[in-house]
Amino acid sequence: MKKIYVFIIATFLSINLNYSQTSVANKYAMTISEKDLKDHLYIYASDEFEGRDTGDPGQKKAVEYIRKFYQKIKISAGDPDKDYFQPMSLKIRQRRGQPLKEVETENVIAIVEGEEKADEYVVITAHLDHVGVNNDGEIYNGADDDGSGSVALLELAEAFNEAKKNGDGPKRSVVFLHVTGEEKGLLGSKYYTDEDPIYPLENTVVNLNVDMIGRIDPTREAKNRDYIYLIGTDHDSQDLHDLSEKTNLESVNMTLDYRFNDKNDPNRFYYRSDHYNFAKNGIPVIFYFSGTHEDYHQPTDTPDKIEYDLLEMRTKLIFHTAWNIANRDERLVMDEKPEDANDTYKHTLEEIKSFEGIYKTEAFPLQFKFSEAYGKLSMVPLGGSNEESLILENNGKNKFKSEMAGVSVEFKIDVTTTRNEVKNVSAKGMNVQIEEKTKKAKTMVLNISGNEIIFKEVLEDTKEE
Repeated sequence: MKKIYVFIIATFLSINLNYSQTSVANKYAMTISEKDLKDHLYIYASDEFEGRDTGDPGQKKAVEYIRKFYQKIKISAGDPDKDYFQPMSLKIRQRRGQPLKEVETENVIAIVEGEEKADEYVVITAHLDHVGVNNDGEIYNGADDDGSGSVALLELAEAFNEAKKNGDGPKRSVVFLHVTGEEKGLLGSKYYTDEDPIYPLENTVVNLNVDMIGRIDPTREAKNRDYIYLIGTDHDSQDLHDLSEKTNLESVNMTLDYRFNDKNDPNRFYYRSDHYNFAKNGIPVIFYFSGTHEDYHQPTDTPDKIEYDLLEMRTKLIFHTAWNIANRDERLVMDEKPEDANDTYKHTLEEIKSFEGIYKTEAFPLQFKFSEAYGKLSMVPLGGSNEESLILENNGKNKFKSEMAGVSVEFKIDVTTTRNEVKNVSAKGMNVQIEEKTKKAKTMVLNISGNEIIFKEVLEDTKEE
C-alpha cells in the first residue's frame, strides 16, 4: 500500500510540474501575435529592402532592421563584439554567367542566456536574404522566402526575452541566428558551422530552422489549412521527434505533415535550407516549412499573400518546441547509427592529396578541380570560388560523396611502367643499365542521378589556360 501512495504522489507531482511548465510557456506564447508578425513583414519584405540580395544595400537595411529591433527589446547580442553582427567576406555569383564577386555581408545573432545550463544551446535559424532585383528592375520581395521565417524569429526572441525579464528564463541558452547567403548556397550557415561557430557545435543540442512558413502549398492533397511540414525530426533523434509530436498535441495541435521528410525525396528539401549545415555536423534538426507555391522566387512573393493566422500558429508551435527542449532536464538523446561499411574506410591526408588535380570530360565543356580542404576532399568547377566548392565525405576506398548535391565520385589510378635498356660502352667493356619510368593516369567517375560520366586528369603540359 505504501508503494502505491508513493507512486500516486510521484505521478501527481509530475503532472503538476508539467502543467506548470506548459502554463508558463502559454503565457509567453501569447505575446506572439498575427498583428506583430504582419507589421514586421510589411516592412521587412517591402520594396525599400530591394529584395535583400546578399551584400547589396537592401540586405544591409534588413540586418539593420533586425539589429535595431533587438536593441529596442534589449535582448543580448550573441556575437563576441556585442554588435549583433557576425561579418564575413563571400565570393558569390550575382547572376548566372556573371563572374565571381566578393561581397561583405553578415549574420545577425542574439541570445537569451540560460539560467541553469547556459553552456548548452538551442539554435533557431532563418535566412535573412533573398534574390534581389532582376534585370528589368522588378523587386523580389521574398515575403514568404524567407521574410516569414525572419519575422517569426523576431517574435520568438521577444517571447523568450520577456520570459527571462520576468524571472522565467529558460534553463538552456536560446540563440537566434539570422543567416545570410542562403540563396547563394547556404553560405551564412556554412560560415557559422564550418568556420566560426560562435557557440560550440558539441554544445548545440538542436537546430530549429524556419524557412517559408507563411503560405499554403497548393499541391498538398489534404485541404486543412492548419498544417506544417516537418523535415528531419527523426533522422538523428527519435527523442526529438517524440518531443515535437507531444509538444504539438499539448499546444497548437495542428497537423504535422511529413510529406518531404525522406532524405531521398526528389525535391531534396532536406539539403536545401540552413538546417543541413547543422545536421551534417551531427546536430539534430527540425526544418519548419509550409511548401512552395506559384510565387516562389517570383516578384509576386509579397506580404499581402501571407496567411497571417497560420504564421502565428506555426510560430507558436516553434516557440513551444524550443521552450520544451530548452527547459528539459536532459539533453536530447541521439540515435545510435548502424555502421555503414563504406564509412569504415578513412582516407589518409596523403591519399586525399593524391586525388588533387583538374579533371575534364569529353561529354561537355566543364572541368572540375579537386583539392584538399580541412582534411577532406573538395570539389569545385574550374574557376569557382571556395564558397562554391563541395566538401566530400568518405564513401569507401577511393570513393567520395556529397549527400547535399546528390553526387558521388570514384577515382581510378592506372599505373604503367616502361623499361628501357641504356648501354654504355667504354674501355672496360659494355655496361647495361635498366631505366624504369612509372606513369600514373588518374580517372574520376562522377555519378549523378544514376548517370556515370568519366573524367580524366588534365596533365601539366596539356592544361588549358
